Amino acid sequence: MLGRAPLAVAVLAATSAWGQSVISAHSGVIHLAEGQVTVDGKEVRQKFGEFGDVKTGQVLATQDGRAEVLLTPGVFLRVNENSSFRMVQNKLDDTKIEAVSGSAMVQVSELLEDNAITLMFHDASIALQKKGLYRIDADLGRLRVYEGEAAITSTAKNFTAKKGREVELDQELTAKSFDTKDTDAFYRWNERRDEYISEANVYAAKSARDSGFGYNGSGSGSGYGYGSGMGSWAWNPWFGMFTYMPYSGMYYSPFGFGYYSPYAVGYLYMPGSPYYLGSGGGGSRSSLVSTGSSTGIGSISRNGSTLTAGGSGLGAGRGTGTGTTGGIGVGGAHGSGPSIGGGGASSGGHSGGGGGGHSSGGAHR
Repeated sequence: MLGRAPLAVAVLAATSAWGQSVISAHSGVIHLAEGQVTVDGKEVRQKFGEFGDVKTGQVLATQDGRAEVLLTPGVFLRVNENSSFRMVQNKLDDTKIEAVSGSAMVQVSELLEDNAITLMFHDASIALQKKGLYRIDADLGRLRVYEGEAAITSTAKNFTAKKGREVELDQELTAKSFDTKDTDAFYRWNERRDEYISEANVYAAKSARDSGFGYNGSGSGSGYGYGSGMGSWAWNPWFGMFTYMPYSGMYYSPFGFGYYSPYAVGYLYMPGSPYYLGSGGGGSRSSLVSTGSSTGIGSISRNGSTLTAGGSGLGAGRGTGTGTTGGIGVGGAHGSGPSIGGGGASSGGHSGGGGGGHSSGGAHR
């Protein structure tokens, strides 16, 4: 069995105060291994609260499965079926990943100061310079930038690729435009993963706020934060996963899902908000599709759609979204048990039923 990362120790400490921030000392923590996943030929077997890692020089490979790896805080590497990558360097200030085969996507939700992510393929070096979404297809020798900006260097040429540009990773770095709406099953799996992780952020940030985090300054604005002044990974035991928690404010991921700091999440729990249900439980952001005008604390946007976050439009819109998570359910994150499913798979819940956990059925539809 693959050895466990030092991060597992932090998980055990965090379970008693979930939402607590956790800073990993390196990139490469295996957050999810779905199906057949190996590291240097050894099968990855995950247990609750324990996470293996990909060390410098090691190769993670998938067969009939997919994997999600945490890089620097706020950056996710997701690996498609029948794909592999080599961890060239796992330092936070100089993370380097070599694409070996198949396809991988990197979601840069936030790139913290002094952190760096570089993808490598043959003679090409690809520095991810901005928040965004990037895909590398090793078998095709191709990079696609769905959002963001990448500085590409080869032995013969330098090139900067921005949103909507596709680059052949050869000597000449031939580039052309592509349709960013041209997606496939792997892209949609990435989107679903981001949805789950952003939902875990809300409850982790709320718990951190309730525990006293979120007030490191006076007044308002950027003076509110927590920890060391940087965003970090945070553990959510009900969801059984890490999420990313910004230091202050909030932001939207490349897929359009919101991530909140302990201070900013308070606005979601004001009276009139879908999360304000007495004990703090409530429906999913992505299931709250507005069907009318809204008043109160405003609205949240997700990929151009307006999702009501308060006001008169809440009642009719709750839980009506198509293809959404459909709520947390009566035994959910703030209920009497660790269920996340709620209405079950047919109504868009995270699991197969109200009593099921996040990983049991329908989690990766």
